[in-house]
Amino acid sequence: MGVFVQSNQHDEGWFTRERILTSLLALITLLLLYLCFEMLVPFLPALTFGLTLSVATQRPYRWLRSIIARKSLSAGLASLFVAVILVIPAASLLAYGLQQGVETIGSFNGEEGKVLRQSIQSNPWSTNLYHWLQENFKLDEQLRSLSGSFAQQATHAVAGSLSILTQAVITLFVLFFLYRDGDRALYVFSKLIPLSDSEATALVNRINDTILATVNGTFIVALVQSTLACGMYYILNVPGALLWGLSTFFMALIPVFGTFLIWGPISLLLFLTGYALKGVILLSYGVLAIGTIDNLLYPCLVGDRMRLHTVPTFFAALGGISVFGSAGLVLGPMIVAVTTALLDVWWRRTLNGHAAETVKMENAGAGVRPAKLLENDR
Repeated sequence: MGVFVQSNQHDEGWFTRERILTSLLALITLLLLYLCFEMLVPFLPALTFGLTLSVATQRPYRWLRSIIARKSLSAGLASLFVAVILVIPAASLLAYGLQQGVETIGSFNGEEGKVLRQSIQSNPWSTNLYHWLQENFKLDEQLRSLSGSFAQQATHAVAGSLSILTQAVITLFVLFFLYRDGDRALYVFSKLIPLSDSEATALVNRINDTILATVNGTFIVALVQSTLACGMYYILNVPGALLWGLSTFFMALIPVFGTFLIWGPISLLLFLTGYALKGVILLSYGVLAIGTIDNLLYPCLVGDRMRLHTVPTFFAALGGISVFGSAGLVLGPMIVAVTTALLDVWWRRTLNGHAAETVKMENAGAGVRPAKLLENDR
Protein backbone atom coordinates (compact mmCIF):
# COMPACT_ATOMS: atom_id res chain seq x y z
CA MET A 1 0.00 0.00 0.00
CA GLY A 2 1.42 3.45 -0.97
CA VAL A 3 2.32 6.33 1.29
CA PHE A 4 -0.42 8.61 -0.02
CA VAL A 5 -3.98 8.01 1.13
CA GLN A 6 -7.33 9.42 0.18
CA SER A 7 -8.31 12.79 1.69
CA ASN A 8 -11.37 11.33 3.41
CA GLN A 9 -9.32 8.82 5.39
CA HIS A 10 -8.45 11.08 8.31
CA ASP A 11 -7.58 8.20 10.60
CA GLU A 12 -4.52 7.19 8.52
CA GLY A 13 -2.22 9.71 10.23
CA TRP A 14 -0.93 13.18 9.46
CA PHE A 15 0.81 12.35 6.16
CA THR A 16 -2.09 12.60 3.79
CA ARG A 17 -1.57 13.53 0.17
CA GLU A 18 -3.25 16.91 0.63
CA ARG A 19 -1.13 17.81 3.65
CA ILE A 20 2.11 16.84 1.91
CA LEU A 21 1.17 18.89 -1.14
CA THR A 22 0.18 21.83 1.06
CA SER A 23 3.49 21.62 2.93
CA LEU A 24 5.35 21.49 -0.37
CA LEU A 25 3.42 24.53 -1.57
CA ALA A 26 4.30 26.37 1.65
CA LEU A 27 8.02 25.55 1.25
CA ILE A 28 8.02 26.70 -2.37
CA THR A 29 6.24 29.90 -1.37
CA LEU A 30 8.77 30.58 1.41
CA LEU A 31 11.65 29.92 -0.97
CA LEU A 32 10.23 32.31 -3.55
CA LEU A 33 9.61 34.95 -0.87
CA TYR A 34 13.24 34.62 0.19
CA LEU A 35 14.41 35.00 -3.41
CA CYS A 36 12.20 38.05 -3.81
CA PHE A 37 13.74 39.56 -0.69
CA GLU A 38 17.26 38.88 -2.00
CA MET A 39 16.38 40.63 -5.25
CA LEU A 40 15.05 43.63 -3.33
CA VAL A 41 18.08 43.95 -0.99
CA PRO A 42 20.06 46.27 -3.34
CA PHE A 43 17.05 48.59 -3.46
CA LEU A 44 16.16 48.34 0.23
CA PRO A 45 17.25 51.93 1.06
CA ALA A 46 15.14 53.32 -1.80
CA LEU A 47 12.12 51.23 -0.81
CA THR A 48 12.46 52.15 2.86
CA PHE A 49 12.87 55.87 2.28
CA GLY A 50 10.06 55.83 -0.28
CA LEU A 51 7.76 54.31 2.35
CA THR A 52 9.03 56.77 4.95
CA LEU A 53 8.40 59.78 2.73
CA SER A 54 4.96 58.45 1.84
CA VAL A 55 3.91 58.19 5.49
CA ALA A 56 5.58 61.46 6.53
CA THR A 57 3.94 63.49 3.73
CA GLN A 58 0.54 61.79 3.81
CA ARG A 59 -1.33 64.83 5.15
CA PRO A 60 -0.12 67.23 2.41
CA TYR A 61 -0.86 64.55 -0.18
CA ARG A 62 -4.40 64.05 1.16
CA TRP A 63 -4.94 67.80 0.88
CA LEU A 64 -3.64 67.80 -2.71
CA ARG A 65 -5.80 64.76 -3.47
CA SER A 66 -8.88 66.66 -2.29
CA ILE A 67 -8.14 69.36 -4.87
CA ILE A 68 -7.09 67.17 -7.81
CA ALA A 69 -9.46 64.35 -8.63
CA ARG A 70 -7.11 62.26 -10.78
CA LYS A 71 -4.96 59.96 -8.67
CA SER A 72 -2.04 59.74 -11.08
CA LEU A 73 -1.82 63.51 -11.52
CA SER A 74 -1.96 64.24 -7.80
CA ALA A 75 0.60 61.50 -7.07
CA GLY A 76 2.90 62.83 -9.78
CA LEU A 77 2.71 66.42 -8.53
CA ALA A 78 3.29 65.31 -4.93
CA SER A 79 6.31 63.21 -5.96
CA LEU A 80 7.73 66.13 -7.96
CA PHE A 81 7.29 68.43 -4.96
CA VAL A 82 9.11 65.97 -2.67
CA ALA A 83 11.89 65.60 -5.25
CA VAL A 84 12.45 69.36 -5.53
CA ILE A 85 12.17 70.09 -1.81
CA LEU A 86 13.78 67.03 -0.21
CA VAL A 87 15.33 64.26 -2.28
CA ILE A 88 17.46 66.17 -4.81
CA PRO A 89 18.86 68.71 -2.28
CA ALA A 90 19.60 65.93 0.24
CA ALA A 91 21.43 63.80 -2.35
CA SER A 92 23.42 66.80 -3.59
CA LEU A 93 24.35 67.88 -0.08
CA LEU A 94 25.46 64.35 0.81
CA ALA A 95 27.66 64.08 -2.29
CA TYR A 96 29.17 67.52 -1.64
CA GLY A 97 29.78 66.72 2.02
CA LEU A 98 31.54 63.48 1.13
CA GLN A 99 33.73 65.35 -1.36
CA GLN A 100 34.61 67.86 1.34
CA GLY A 101 35.38 64.98 3.68
CA VAL A 102 37.88 63.49 1.26
CA GLU A 103 39.60 66.86 0.83
CA THR A 104 39.64 67.56 4.59
CA ILE A 105 41.10 64.17 5.45
CA GLY A 106 43.72 64.62 2.74
CA SER A 107 44.73 68.00 4.12
CA PHE A 108 45.07 66.64 7.66
CA ASN A 109 47.29 63.85 6.39
CA GLY A 110 49.46 66.44 4.66
CA GLU A 111 50.87 69.82 5.62
CA GLU A 112 47.94 70.84 7.83
CA GLY A 113 48.47 67.69 9.90
CA LYS A 114 52.06 68.71 10.59
CA VAL A 115 50.98 72.23 11.58
CA LEU A 116 48.34 70.74 13.88
CA ARG A 117 50.85 68.50 15.65
CA GLN A 118 53.28 71.40 16.03
CA SER A 119 50.51 73.51 17.52
CA ILE A 120 49.64 70.77 20.02
CA GLN A 121 53.27 70.32 21.05
CA SER A 122 53.69 74.07 21.64
CA ASN A 123 51.86 73.78 24.98
CA PRO A 124 53.51 71.72 27.75
CA TRP A 125 50.32 70.18 29.16
CA SER A 126 48.92 69.34 25.71
CA THR A 127 52.30 67.88 24.76
CA ASN A 128 52.19 65.56 27.77
CA LEU A 129 48.64 64.49 26.90
CA TYR A 130 49.63 63.91 23.27
CA HIS A 131 52.62 61.75 24.26
CA TRP A 132 50.48 59.78 26.73
CA LEU A 133 47.88 59.07 24.06
CA GLN A 134 50.63 58.20 21.60
CA GLU A 135 52.28 55.70 23.99
CA ASN A 136 49.11 54.03 25.22
CA PHE A 137 46.86 54.14 22.18
CA LYS A 138 49.26 54.79 19.26
CA LEU A 139 47.26 57.90 18.43
CA ASP A 140 48.91 58.78 15.11
CA GLU A 141 48.55 55.24 13.82
CA GLN A 142 44.91 55.05 14.84
CA LEU A 143 44.13 58.43 13.26
CA ARG A 144 45.87 57.49 10.02
CA SER A 145 43.99 54.20 9.88
CA LEU A 146 40.66 55.88 10.65
CA SER A 147 41.18 58.70 8.18
CA GLY A 148 42.34 56.29 5.48
CA SER A 149 39.29 54.09 5.97
CA PHE A 150 36.94 57.08 5.89
CA ALA A 151 38.64 58.56 2.82
CA GLN A 152 38.39 55.25 1.01
CA GLN A 153 34.70 54.84 1.81
CA ALA A 154 33.95 58.45 0.98
CA THR A 155 35.85 58.21 -2.31
CA HIS A 156 33.83 55.14 -3.27
CA ALA A 157 30.62 56.96 -2.34
CA VAL A 158 31.54 60.04 -4.38
CA ALA A 159 32.64 57.89 -7.30
CA GLY A 160 29.36 56.03 -7.02
CA SER A 161 27.29 59.20 -7.36
CA LEU A 162 25.43 57.47 -10.20
CA SER A 163 24.33 54.85 -7.66
CA ILE A 164 23.11 57.61 -5.32
CA LEU A 165 21.18 59.16 -8.19
CA THR A 166 19.70 55.76 -9.09
CA GLN A 167 18.53 55.18 -5.52
CA ALA A 168 16.99 58.67 -5.47
CA VAL A 169 15.10 57.98 -8.70
CA ILE A 170 13.86 54.61 -7.39
CA THR A 171 12.77 56.30 -4.16
CA LEU A 172 10.64 58.75 -6.14
CA PHE A 173 9.34 55.90 -8.32
CA VAL A 174 8.24 53.96 -5.22
CA LEU A 175 6.83 57.13 -3.67
CA PHE A 176 4.63 57.82 -6.70
CA PHE A 177 2.98 54.39 -6.58
CA LEU A 178 2.60 54.50 -2.80
CA TYR A 179 0.76 57.79 -3.20
CA ARG A 180 -1.42 56.45 -5.99
CA ASP A 181 -2.01 52.86 -4.86
CA GLY A 182 -1.16 53.01 -1.16
CA ASP A 183 -4.71 52.36 0.03
CA ARG A 184 -4.99 49.28 -2.16
CA ALA A 185 -1.58 47.98 -1.00
CA LEU A 186 -2.58 48.53 2.62
CA TYR A 187 -5.81 46.58 2.11
CA VAL A 188 -3.94 43.66 0.50
CA PHE A 189 -1.37 43.69 3.31
CA SER A 190 -4.07 43.60 6.00
CA LYS A 191 -5.70 40.60 4.29
CA LEU A 192 -2.46 38.65 3.83
CA ILE A 193 -1.31 38.76 7.44
CA PRO A 194 -2.94 36.14 9.73
CA LEU A 195 -4.56 38.66 12.08
CA SER A 196 -8.08 39.82 12.70
CA ASP A 197 -9.18 43.16 11.28
CA SER A 198 -8.74 44.94 14.63
CA GLU A 199 -5.30 43.38 15.17
CA ALA A 200 -4.21 44.24 11.63
CA THR A 201 -5.39 47.82 12.12
CA ALA A 202 -3.44 48.08 15.38
CA LEU A 203 -0.31 46.70 13.68
CA VAL A 204 -0.57 49.14 10.76
CA ASN A 205 -1.10 52.02 13.18
CA ARG A 206 1.98 50.96 15.14
CA ILE A 207 4.08 50.92 11.94
CA ASN A 208 2.68 54.30 10.92
CA ASP A 209 3.39 55.81 14.35
CA THR A 210 6.93 54.41 14.36
CA ILE A 211 7.73 55.89 10.95
CA LEU A 212 6.29 59.28 11.92
CA ALA A 213 8.16 59.22 15.22
CA THR A 214 11.38 58.33 13.41
CA VAL A 215 10.94 61.18 10.95
CA ASN A 216 9.73 63.78 13.43
CA GLY A 217 11.66 62.77 16.52
CA THR A 218 14.86 61.56 14.87
CA PHE A 219 15.46 63.11 11.46
CA ILE A 220 13.99 66.55 12.17
CA VAL A 221 15.68 66.83 15.57
CA ALA A 222 18.97 65.65 14.03
CA LEU A 223 18.58 68.25 11.29
CA VAL A 224 18.04 71.01 13.85
CA GLN A 225 20.99 69.86 15.96
CA SER A 226 23.35 69.59 12.98
CA THR A 227 22.26 73.01 11.68
CA LEU A 228 23.00 74.59 15.06
CA ALA A 229 26.33 72.79 15.26
CA CYS A 230 27.36 73.58 11.68
CA GLY A 231 26.62 77.27 12.19
CA MET A 232 28.89 77.37 15.26
CA TYR A 233 31.61 75.43 13.42
CA TYR A 234 31.60 78.13 10.74
CA ILE A 235 31.62 80.94 13.32
CA LEU A 236 34.63 79.39 15.08
CA ASN A 237 36.40 78.71 11.75
CA VAL A 238 36.63 74.99 12.36
CA PRO A 239 38.23 73.33 9.28
CA GLY A 240 35.74 71.22 7.32
CA ALA A 241 32.70 72.79 9.03
CA LEU A 242 30.24 71.27 6.55
CA LEU A 243 31.78 67.83 6.97
CA TRP A 244 31.47 68.02 10.75
CA GLY A 245 27.94 69.37 10.38
CA LEU A 246 26.96 66.30 8.33
CA SER A 247 28.75 64.07 10.83
CA THR A 248 26.78 65.71 13.63
CA PHE A 249 23.56 64.97 11.74
CA PHE A 250 24.34 61.26 11.39
CA MET A 251 25.51 60.91 14.99
CA ALA A 252 22.34 62.65 16.19
CA LEU A 253 20.35 59.81 14.62
CA ILE A 254 21.83 57.41 17.19
CA PRO A 255 20.21 57.65 20.64
CA VAL A 256 22.12 58.19 23.91
CA PHE A 257 25.58 59.22 22.63
CA GLY A 258 24.45 61.58 19.91
CA THR A 259 26.15 64.76 18.86
CA PHE A 260 28.68 64.89 21.72
CA LEU A 261 30.87 62.43 19.85
CA ILE A 262 31.44 65.18 17.24
CA TRP A 263 31.48 68.52 19.03
CA GLY A 264 33.15 67.08 22.14
CA PRO A 265 36.40 66.02 20.38
CA ILE A 266 36.37 69.23 18.32
CA SER A 267 36.21 71.25 21.55
CA LEU A 268 39.12 69.24 22.94
CA LEU A 269 41.08 69.75 19.72
CA LEU A 270 40.55 73.51 19.97
CA PHE A 271 41.90 73.39 23.52
CA LEU A 272 44.95 71.38 22.46
CA THR A 273 45.78 73.70 19.57
CA GLY A 274 45.78 76.85 21.72
CA TYR A 275 42.25 78.08 20.98
CA ALA A 276 41.01 77.73 24.55
CA LEU A 277 38.32 80.40 24.22
CA LYS A 278 36.87 78.76 21.11
CA GLY A 279 36.96 75.42 22.91
CA VAL A 280 35.03 76.85 25.86
CA ILE A 281 32.47 78.48 23.54
CA LEU A 282 31.88 75.29 21.56
CA LEU A 283 31.72 73.14 24.70
CA SER A 284 29.22 75.47 26.39
CA TYR A 285 27.19 75.79 23.20
CA GLY A 286 27.17 72.02 22.76
CA VAL A 287 25.92 71.40 26.29
CA LEU A 288 23.37 74.23 26.47
CA ALA A 289 22.06 74.28 22.89
CA ILE A 290 23.00 71.30 20.71
CA GLY A 291 22.75 68.71 23.47
CA THR A 292 19.48 69.90 25.00
CA ILE A 293 17.40 70.96 21.99
CA ASP A 294 16.28 67.35 21.44
CA ASN A 295 14.78 67.23 24.94
CA LEU A 296 12.63 70.25 24.03
CA LEU A 297 11.67 69.26 20.48
CA TYR A 298 11.20 65.50 20.89
CA PRO A 299 8.07 65.61 23.12
CA CYS A 300 6.48 68.26 20.88
CA LEU A 301 7.17 66.44 17.61
CA VAL A 302 6.61 62.86 18.75
CA GLY A 303 4.25 62.85 21.71
CA ASP A 304 3.16 59.27 22.40
CA ARG A 305 3.87 57.91 18.91
CA MET A 306 7.20 56.29 19.73
CA ARG A 307 6.41 53.92 22.57
CA LEU A 308 9.83 52.30 22.82
CA HIS A 309 12.15 52.56 25.78
CA THR A 310 15.55 54.21 25.24
CA VAL A 311 17.47 50.92 25.43
CA PRO A 312 15.60 49.01 22.68
CA THR A 313 15.54 52.21 20.60
CA PHE A 314 19.32 52.45 20.88
CA PHE A 315 19.92 48.84 19.83
CA ALA A 316 17.23 49.07 17.14
CA ALA A 317 19.05 51.98 15.51
CA LEU A 318 22.56 50.52 15.75
CA GLY A 319 21.44 46.98 14.94
CA GLY A 320 19.32 48.19 12.05
CA ILE A 321 22.29 50.08 10.56
CA SER A 322 24.60 47.07 10.94
CA VAL A 323 22.10 44.74 9.21
CA PHE A 324 20.38 46.97 6.64
CA GLY A 325 22.77 49.88 6.22
CA SER A 326 21.27 53.37 6.03
CA ALA A 327 17.78 51.87 5.69
CA GLY A 328 18.20 50.40 9.18
CA LEU A 329 17.59 53.83 10.70
CA VAL A 330 13.93 53.27 9.84
CA LEU A 331 13.76 49.48 9.55
CA GLY A 332 15.40 48.84 12.93
CA PRO A 333 12.83 50.72 15.05
CA MET A 334 10.04 49.47 12.75
CA ILE A 335 10.99 45.83 13.27
CA VAL A 336 11.14 46.31 17.05
CA ALA A 337 7.78 48.11 16.99
CA VAL A 338 6.16 45.31 14.96
CA THR A 339 7.65 42.77 17.36
CA THR A 340 6.13 44.54 20.36
CA ALA A 341 2.80 44.76 18.54
CA LEU A 342 2.82 41.01 17.89
CA LEU A 343 3.75 40.38 21.53
CA ASP A 344 0.63 42.33 22.43
CA VAL A 345 -1.40 40.13 20.09
CA TRP A 346 -0.10 36.97 21.78
CA TRP A 347 -0.70 38.45 25.24
CA ARG A 348 -4.28 39.46 24.46
CA ARG A 349 -5.13 36.15 22.82
CA THR A 350 -3.72 33.99 25.63
CA LEU A 351 -5.06 36.11 28.48
CA ASN A 352 -6.73 34.07 31.24
CA GLY A 353 -5.61 30.80 29.67
CA HIS A 354 -7.37 31.20 26.31
CA ALA A 355 -5.97 29.37 23.30
CA ALA A 356 -3.73 31.45 21.00
CA GLU A 357 -5.89 30.68 17.97
CA THR A 358 -8.87 32.32 19.68
CA VAL A 359 -9.15 35.86 18.36
CA LYS A 360 -10.33 38.21 21.10
CA MET A 361 -12.07 41.21 19.61
CA GLU A 362 -12.69 42.98 22.91
CA ASN A 363 -10.09 44.86 24.92
CA ALA A 364 -7.84 42.86 27.19
CA GLY A 365 -8.20 43.01 30.92
CA ALA A 366 -5.91 44.40 33.57
CA GLY A 367 -2.27 43.62 33.79
CA VAL A 368 1.02 44.79 32.32
CA ARG A 369 1.60 43.50 28.79
CA PRO A 370 5.08 42.15 27.98
CA ALA A 371 5.52 44.82 25.31
CA LYS A 372 4.65 47.48 27.91
CA LEU A 373 8.03 46.89 29.52
CA LEU A 374 9.71 48.12 26.32
CA GLU A 375 7.77 51.36 26.08
CA ASN A 376 9.26 54.82 26.16
CA ASP A 377 10.60 56.26 29.41
CA ARG A 378 10.68 59.87 28.29
